[in-house]
Amino acid sequence: MKKTILLFVLLCTAFFSRADQLHALTQAQAEKAVGYLKKETVVVLWCSCCDNETPKKITINEVFYKKYPDGTYYSVVLKGRDENGNEVEESVDLAYVFVKKGKKAKSLGKVLKFECDPCTKPFDWSA
Repeated sequence: MKKTILLFVLLCTAFFSRADQLHALTQAQAEKAVGYLKKETVVVLWCSCCDNETPKKITINEVFYKKYPDGTYYSVVLKGRDENGNEVEESVDLAYVFVKKGKKAKSLGKVLKFECDPCTKPFDWSA
């Protein structure tokens, strides 16, 4: 019985942790992501694992990383405008940031070869 309960708890943890894969980063990962994103003008933010979330196309004005209050991890922050012209400032999970690679949108986490599951295959980039 204890093994069954432990297995259930582990499965629930794995299921709920999918939505936060590459948000807490090492400094090296954050620097690599910021360096890549500084060359991009538009990204799509979309957690396809999350219920009722729709893709948001963001025109990037600024990108930087900041240290978590605990001093151990870093997050990448995007500043820009959405398709409606609204200002956006968001700390992002790299598994759910999609960049244009050829004619496809690919997860930045995958492009940078970080371990993650964006919960979707590359999709057509419609700009």
